Amino acid sequence: MENYEVVNGTSYNEGTPEKVIQVLEKVKYDGTRIKLDYGKDGKSWGDCYDVTGTLGRSTGTVKIPLLIHNSKSTGGTGILTDCIIQIKESRGGRVLYQCDNYQPFNR
Repeated sequence: MENYEVVNGTSYNEGTPEKVIQVLEKVKYDGTRIKLDYGKDGKSWGDCYDVTGTLGRSTGTVKIPLLIHNSKSTGGTGILTDCIIQIKESRGGRVLYQCDNYQPFNR
C-alpha cells in the first residue's frame, strides 16, 4: 500500500512537495480554478486532458485530491500530487507553484 501524507483529512502521495500541498489546500478552500502541469525531473509530460478544474476530494478511507472539471460534474480525476511541476490559475495564468527546474513541453 502506498504511503500518504494526510493534511486536513486529504491524503497526498508520498514525495509531494510541501509547497504543492499548501497551494492545493488553499485553492481547495477558495474555489480557484487551476491548471496542472505534470512531469518528472522538471520536464513537462505535455498532458492536455484532465488538467483544468477546481479541487475536490474523494470519499472512502483514503481521501485523495480530485480535479473537478466544472460545477455540474459529479466526480473528478485523481491528481498525481507527487508529479505536479506547475500549478497556474486558469484565468490569467498566474503561476501559483512551479518547481525550480521547470521545463515546459515542446510540441
